[in-house]
Amino acid sequence: VYLHGLSLVVVLCSVCAALPFAASPPKSLKSVEDQTDSMKYSAMEETGSNQTESDLGCPGGKARIIHKESDIITAFAINKANRNCLAMASTHDIQELDVSSILATQVLAWIDDDETETKTFGGDDFLVVHARDDFVALHGTTPYTHSSPGTPISVPWLGAQQTGRGAAVMIKRNINNVRRMTSHPTLPYYLTGAQDGSVRMFEWGHSQQITCFRSPGNSRVTRIRFNHQGNKFGIVDADGGLSLWQTNTSGNTPKPYLTLHCHNKTAHDFVFVGSSSLIATAGLSADNRNVCLWDTLVTPANSLVHAFCCHDSGATVLSVAPRQQLLITGGRKGWITILELSHRDQRQSFQAHDSPVKALAVDPTEDCFISGSAEGNIKVWSIATQCLLYTFPNEHARQSLFRNLGTGVMQIEVGPVNHIFSCGADGTMKMRLLPNRFAAVNNNHHHKNDVKFFI
Repeated sequence: VYLHGLSLVVVLCSVCAALPFAASPPKSLKSVEDQTDSMKYSAMEETGSNQTESDLGCPGGKARIIHKESDIITAFAINKANRNCLAMASTHDIQELDVSSILATQVLAWIDDDETETKTFGGDDFLVVHARDDFVALHGTTPYTHSSPGTPISVPWLGAQQTGRGAAVMIKRNINNVRRMTSHPTLPYYLTGAQDGSVRMFEWGHSQQITCFRSPGNSRVTRIRFNHQGNKFGIVDADGGLSLWQTNTSGNTPKPYLTLHCHNKTAHDFVFVGSSSLIATAGLSADNRNVCLWDTLVTPANSLVHAFCCHDSGATVLSVAPRQQLLITGGRKGWITILELSHRDQRQSFQAHDSPVKALAVDPTEDCFISGSAEGNIKVWSIATQCLLYTFPNEHARQSLFRNLGTGVMQIEVGPVNHIFSCGADGTMKMRLLPNRFAAVNNNHHHKNDVKFFI
C-alpha cells in the first residue's frame, strides 16, 4: 500500500502471522517513527528530560503534552465542527490552538515495541492501516472550516506560532481569569465563563466576541454547558443560581429565559438530562440536598422533581450516561455516587480519591467513566461494576501557588477515537489514548497480534 505524502510501504501476505511485528517493527515503519520523532523534537522547547511526553508506565501508554503554561490551565473547549482545533484558558488569556499535527502523528510517535495495543481476531495477525480519508473524516481539515473528507490535513507549523510542543497558536484573546469553557455541539462556537461572572461567546478564528451574555460583576461562573441540540445553554454560579439562555439571544443586554436558585450555599455543576427540560444540579445546601433534579417546564415553585441527599460536604461535579439513565456524581470528600435516574435511587457509592473530585467524563460507549481529583490523579472506572480499571497518578499534580483558582485536575473530556483530553493546575493540557476497553478483561495476556496506526 502506498499512501500519498508518506514514504511508507506495508506488505500484507499470507505469512504475515510469522512476522514479529510486536517484537520488532518493520524497518520502514520504524523509519517513519524516527522521522516523526525528529520533527517532533525539533519543534520542542527544552524543558529537561521530560520534554514532550511523560511515560507513566500505565496501560494507555504515554500522555502527550499539547500545551504548557507557567500557571494553571483552568479550562478548554474542543471545536466540535473541526476537532483539529481547541481553545484553552489560563489566568491571563485564552488561546486557540491547531493540534492537527499532534493528532496526525499521534500513534506513529507513540508506537512502543513493548506496549503496542493489541486485539485478537481469531488466530490471525493483522496490520491495520487507516488512510488519510478515514482520519480526516474524524478530525476535520483546516482549522476554521467544516471537515471535507479527502482534503489533506493542514500543516500548522508552516506559518503559525508554535506552542513549542507541536500545537500552533492561532489566536490569543486578552481575557483574564476564565474559569469555565464549553463548545457548541455542532457549530464552531464556544462559551467562556469568568471569575468576574461574565459569560461570552466566540467563534473559532474570529477575533471579536459574538455576544456577552452576562456582564462582569455577577457571581463567579462555576459551570456552563450547551444542551444536546445547541439551541440553549445554562450557567450555574457560586451563589447557587442556575440560569438558562437561548443561544441565539441578541441585543445589548441579553436576558435568561429562566432562573432558579438551586442550592442555598453554592452550585458547582449541572447537566442536561435527556431533553433540555430536565436538569440535574450539584452543589451544597444546608439540608444536604446536594444533587437535585429540576423540571424547567413547570413554574419555578414546583420545578424541583427530586433531591438526593448525598455528599455531605457538597457535590462538586456531575456527568451523565444517557443510554443507561445513570447520573455519576463526585463529592468534596473524594466519593463518587452513581444515581439511577429512572428509579430516583442510589446504585453505588464509593471513595474514589483522597481529595475532592474535580472532573468527571463518560466515554461515548458508556463502558467506563473517568474521574480527576484535586491531588492531580486521573482514574478510569467501569460503569457496570464500578471497578477501578486504570490509574494515571499525578497527571496534573496540585500546585499550592494557585490554590485560590484550583488544584489538580481541572477538566476532563473524552473525544473521538478514545482520546482523553485534560488540563490542570500544573499548567499543562494533555492528551492520551483511553486504554482499549477489552484490556481490562485481558490485561493478563501479553500476546500481541496486531499493529494499528492512523495516518
